[in-house]
Order: sequence, then structure tokens, then C-alpha cells
Amino acid sequence: MNDVATQHNGFETVFRDSKDGLAIFKDGYFVDCNQSMVELVGGRSKADFLGLTPFDFSPEFQPDGQRSIDKGMQLIERCYNEGSMRFEWMHTKFNQERFWCEVIITKMTLNGEIVIHANWRDISEKKQLEIELAQQKETFETLFNESLDSLSVFDGTQYIDCNKAFVEMFGFAAKEDVIGIHPELVSPEYQPDGRTSKEAAQDVIHAVLQQDRKQRFEWVHKKIDGTEFWTEVILSKVTLNGVDAIYAVIRDISEKKNLEFKLAQQKQTFEALFNESKDGLTIYDGTRYLDCNKAFAKMMGVASKEQIIGLGPLDISPEFQADGRTSVINSAELNREIVENGKARFEWLHQKVDGTPVWTEIIVTTIVLNGEKVFFSTTRDITEKKALEFKIAEQKLTFETLFNESEDGLTFYDGEQYIDCNKAFMKLMGFTSKEQVIGLNPLLLSPQYQPNGCTTEALYAQCRADLYSKGSARCEWLHKKVDGTEFWTEVIIGLLSLNGRKVVYSITRDINDKKALELQIVKQNGELNQSNEILADTIAHLQQTQDKLVESEKMASLGSLVAGVAHEINTPIGVGVMGMSQLMDESKVIRQHYDAGALTEGEFEDYLNSTNELSEIVKKNLDRTAHLVRGFKQIAVDQMSEDEREINLKDYLNEVLFSLGSITRKANVMVQLDCPKDLNVVTNPGLLSQVLTNLIVNSVNHGFSDRPAGRIAMVIREQGETAFSLNYQDDGKGISPANLPKIFDPFFTTNRAEGGTGLGLNVTYNIITNALGGSIECHSKEGEGVEFIIGFNVKQRV
Repeated sequence: MNDVATQHNGFETVFRDSKDGLAIFKDGYFVDCNQSMVELVGGRSKADFLGLTPFDFSPEFQPDGQRSIDKGMQLIERCYNEGSMRFEWMHTKFNQERFWCEVIITKMTLNGEIVIHANWRDISEKKQLEIELAQQKETFETLFNESLDSLSVFDGTQYIDCNKAFVEMFGFAAKEDVIGIHPELVSPEYQPDGRTSKEAAQDVIHAVLQQDRKQRFEWVHKKIDGTEFWTEVILSKVTLNGVDAIYAVIRDISEKKNLEFKLAQQKQTFEALFNESKDGLTIYDGTRYLDCNKAFAKMMGVASKEQIIGLGPLDISPEFQADGRTSVINSAELNREIVENGKARFEWLHQKVDGTPVWTEIIVTTIVLNGEKVFFSTTRDITEKKALEFKIAEQKLTFETLFNESEDGLTFYDGEQYIDCNKAFMKLMGFTSKEQVIGLNPLLLSPQYQPNGCTTEALYAQCRADLYSKGSARCEWLHKKVDGTEFWTEVIIGLLSLNGRKVVYSITRDINDKKALELQIVKQNGELNQSNEILADTIAHLQQTQDKLVESEKMASLGSLVAGVAHEINTPIGVGVMGMSQLMDESKVIRQHYDAGALTEGEFEDYLNSTNELSEIVKKNLDRTAHLVRGFKQIAVDQMSEDEREINLKDYLNEVLFSLGSITRKANVMVQLDCPKDLNVVTNPGLLSQVLTNLIVNSVNHGFSDRPAGRIAMVIREQGETAFSLNYQDDGKGISPANLPKIFDPFFTTNRAEGGTGLGLNVTYNIITNALGGSIECHSKEGEGVEFIIGFNVKQRV
């Protein structure tokens, strides 16, 4: 019994004092353990450990992939069968930290019961070393044999081994060519830092072999053909067969170095661009400006960047942006957009330090600077652009107002249907809403035939052809309202660009009253012809001239000319009509007295005297009218005709100036023409007449509108066989810089309140550039008159 007690006490002592973790396992649970076991699993006392199972201190899976509980139960069962088991096991502590143990479990009898005695020894460090050694061995072999990097082993005197990548990198034919040579044979004499390769190599070799320090550095190597290239080298000390050696990993970093050089150049270029850019450039960390260039400082009205750095964008912004919202709210939204998308582009209203507003366009991108994300912004001053936008918006509003409120019917047509119209057009045609017009074809608002007998469709095609060949067209047209009523209109059509596409615009004016007046004049002229056969030829001639004048009124450029003609011939025609009316009345009275037998000799003598006086008055006024009409006749015929004929340029242009005499005399304008006498050409003279008329009328209406007198000078010179130039100048009030680029645009006028349509110079431009195959430029300064430089072509010289 004493021996048993002694043995028992000895077991308890070993159990208690063992450095290994010991525990008793019974019926699936730990029933006892020593303090070493408690400390091994990270507990505080036995109470933390007892009552748990081995699997409470095991991960779900062991490193070999088996479930801990499955593998553990197999080992426990084998222990019961075989008496003991020794194995390595991955355990976990209370805090789930894993550790390796060498486990010995032994079946034993304790107090008459079969239990398992467990001995756990922490071998984590040993396992870690084993794993690292295995990994190093596998890694070294793989790297050395298959690595794309150049690998070699150097014993301090010569290379003793290398891989294929090393052979290829330096241009050797085989490994045998490398083994036995010194590293200095694959390096140039000097390294970029100025040291010799030999000197620099000795330093790193000493550090590796003597100081046992791994070295990592960049090195310029040399291939066997002399080509130098950059490498990254890692040197480590290794022991091979008891001898210290150097293991070298060499990687070609030529591309990387090239990129570094390029990056350095880019950095230098960026800094130059940043500092010298005309756009304002800033770097912003989300709160304040970290840097800015001179252009940004100047844009914000400060003398140096130091006055900007440290400020935030809101410090140089007004309280409210143009949309009415505060700068704070808009800035917060933009910051979110930049963070989410990495970039943003927007317009922003800044404010200089003196309070002056500055419109800017800003492009912000996210970049990494010194390892931190910052915002790089390009700021461009667009104050002038915004001013133009506002002006264009005002002009658009003005145009829309003029379009909608014009007394003439205005439409836009895309070649197939109406796409817009104004109220006047709806009223003219009898529509109640714009929606009834949009989508209609213009042919549906005309009768099938026009008064000249041609179909509406045929005449429409002809007008369209004229439009595209000349740029504009003007005609009288018989329209039809929605209730079927037919009425006469005067229509002007032209081309313009609307929202990026070419459309046809039309101006439609009701001329029913005018046409009725024309018919009345024709009727009255017929009565005059019947009343006095002596004046038949003269009246017929007057009728023809009158018809020509009516037809010439169809051309936009003759509007002012017709007004002058009407003023000139109104008085003699009126006197003639009044004289003939009185003659007819007196003849009627004499006839009545004669038929009644009551005619006296005195009455007949008075009648003869009165007839003689009235005839003289009528003849004198009709002769005056005929003389005036002859002066305008050829001009009117030319403008109504598209025929080409031979003219002398100087004589013809003088005729045009004579026909415009009433306009220029009224405005007290002197016109001078400088043209060689021998320029005989074949051309369409009506086109030249239109151009000259439009320019002179434009000068009178605009250039001399507020001046008591003016002067116009025209110079014609030949530029080639069929090419000529016309230099037209007036000394009027000129054109403002803002309006000068728009003078050839359709509908652009500064005289709309006085009835201007804005089509005169547009028609002139189209005639010159299309029909006459030439060009036109305008130069002007306010207060210094205007100059048109025109080039045009004729068909041939005579």
C-alpha cells in the first residue's frame, strides 16, 4: 500500500507541476487538468476548462481538410483500442487564437475507471519553422528554376549557379558561359552615382556577407554585347554545403526607369503648364485651396497665390448663384458629384476680392497627390461668353416676340409640313389654334389653280427651285382660307438654319385690297381709253408701264423704288385723270343740249375753248408721265426678268442711280460712281440693279437716318476676264461691333419699329454669293460709315 500511495503521490506531483498541458478525459469531457493546460488554452482557472471537450478547443477543420470532430473521434477510438496515440493537432484558445500541439493520449485506469490521459505540448514555433522551411525550399526551387527574374548564386569570387532567365537577360548562350565569371563582367565601369561598379559592388557584398544584411538596390548592368540596362537587385546571404554565398535576384526595370524618367519629365512639364497656363488651375483638398497658378490668382483679382492658398471656393463666391440658390447648397451638391464620379464639369459664378462677379467654367478631376486624394480644377473665365449668351437669349426673346406679334403671317416649313406659325398667320387663314396648322402641307391652303392658269403644285415647285438657287424668292399668291374663301397674298420666302437644320421661312401679307385697287385702276384706264381715242396709244403705253411697275413691286429690292416712282408720277396722273373726267362731264352736257336742240352758239364756243385747254393740260401731264416712266422702265423690266443681255456697266448703273433719284434727293444724299466706260458685258442686269438698290436704300434708311445729308461712293474695277469688284462706301453712322457679324442674317434689323424686315442685306448676300457667284464683306466702325467689298462675275465680255 505504501508503494501504491507513493506512486499515486508521484503522479499527482508530475501532473501538477508538468510544463506540458495535462488533462483527464472521461466520457467525452475533461474532468481534470493541470495549471499548464489552463494557461495553454488562455484560461484563468480549472473551472474554465473542466466540463469542455477537446473539440471546444479545436477549429472546425484541421489543416488537412478533415473536420476536427470526425478526425478526433477516430483518434480517441484508436486510443481505446491501441492504448495510446501520438499525433500533431491544431488547437484553439478561448480567444480563438490557433496553436499547434503535439498530443499524446493514453488509456489508463484511474480510481477503477477507464479514462484517457492527454498530454498537450505547444509546438507552434516548431511547426512555423517547418512550414517556413518547406515554403522556402519550394519557393526557392520554383523561383530559381522557373522564375522570370534572373537568379544567381555567387560565392564571393565567381558565379557558381544561375537560372535560364539570367542567361537570357545577359545574352549568354548557356549557363556554362556564366559559371566561373565575376559579376563585374556584367556591369559597366561606372554606376550612375559616379562610383565605379567594382567599388559599389564591394560595399553591398560586404554588407551581405559580413553584416548579414539583405540588400535591395537598383543597378545598371551590361549585356555581353555592351548594352546597358537598369535592374533591381536583391542580395541575400545563404549557406550552401557549409559555405556562405550570395543569392541574387535580378529584375529588368528598364521600362520602369523609363517611366520614372518620363514621370519626372511629366512632373516638370505639369509644373510648367500649371504655373504658366492661361486657365486658372487649383488644387483643393475639399476644404481649402492647397495651391493655384498665377492665372487663377489674377482671375480672382489678387497679386499672388499666397492670397488664395488657405481660402475655400466659397470665400471667393457670392452668396447666391445665378439660379437663385445659395453658393453653399450648390457647392455641397457639386462636391458629392465629384466624390461619386471622380470628376465634374460646370459653370460657376465667382467673385473677385473687390466684389466684381466673374463667370467661370470649371472642370474638376480627382487625383492622388503625395498619397492623398485631392481635387484638381481648371477654371476658365467665360464672362464674355455668358454676356453673349444673355444677349442671344434676349435676341431670341425679341425674335419670338416679333414672330408672335407680327402683323404679317409668319411660318416655318421643313419641306414637308409647317413646323411653326404665328397668330397673324392663324388669323389670316381662319385657324383657331396653332395645332391646326402644324403638320399641314402648304399646298392644302391654296386652290388647285392659280389665276394665271397654272396648277398651284407646278408654281410651288418653281418657287421652291428659285428659293434654293437664289436663296430667297418673292411672289404674289392666291391662298385659300379654311372656309374656302380665296384671297390674294404677297409671300416672301427664304432659307435659314433652325436648331441645326435648314428650314424655309415665309412672310405672308394680305394684299386683297391692293389687288382690288389695281383692278379699279385698270377699269378706270379702260374708261379713259373709250372716252378719247386720240389718247388711246398714250394711255395703252401708260397701262403697260403701270403693269410693269406693279410687277416690279414683287421684288423686295424695288419696294423703295416703287414708292419714289409713285410719288413722282402721282401728280401728273392725277391732273390727267381729273382733266379727262371734266372733259367727259362737259361733253355729256353739250350732248344733252344738242339732242334737245337747246345748244347755243356761246355754249358751243365755251365748250371748244374748254376742250382745247383741258386737252393741253392732259397732254402736258401725260408727256411728263411718259418721260418719267421711260426712266424707270428698263430697270423694272430687268428686275422682273431673269434673261441675260448685253449692257455697258457704267451706263446701266447710271440708269439705276437715276431711277433712285427720288430717294437720294429726298435724303439729300450725293452718289458718285467711278466706273470705266468700256466695260461691256453679258449678264443679268436685274440682279445688279437689286444689289445696288438694296445697298443705297439701306444707307438712306440706316446710315443717314438721323443726318441732314450724306455721301455714297462706288468704284467698279475689273479683276479678270469675267470677274469684277465693287467697292461701296458711305459716310453714315456705321454699324456697331455687336451688330456687324449679323447684318446678313435673315430678319436681323435695327429698324423694325419703322417697318424694317431685316431681309434687304440677306437678299443682297444671296444674289451675290449664289446668282452672281461672288463674295461680299462688310467693314464698319460706329461713326465712320460703312464699306462693302463685293466681288461678282458676268457671263462674258463683249
